[in-house]
Amino acid sequence: MSERNEDPAARARRYIENLASTFKKTTARSEDAHVTAANVSRVTDAIERYLQDARHYLDKGQGTTSLAAVAYAEGLLDALTFLEIAREKPSQ
Repeated sequence: MSERNEDPAARARRYIENLASTFKKTTARSEDAHVTAANVSRVTDAIERYLQDARHYLDKGQGTTSLAAVAYAEGLLDALTFLEIAREKPSQ
């Protein structure tokens, strides 16, 4: 099935199932973690790439893929914010 004919609900179900399975296999650290600038940079680079991908797929008429990419980017940014590694820039 092509992107244009794909059922977004079916795709969402696959994403949900995959994430739920991965999450079950993941454990959070109970002690303080050391966060390096290099690792933060890896995450911010991934955010930028997912955002670029979202724009690219939207321009190609692949809305479902675009939405998935922008959701990944937003999730990574949320994680940085929740961990107090990133914050919104002050208004100028």
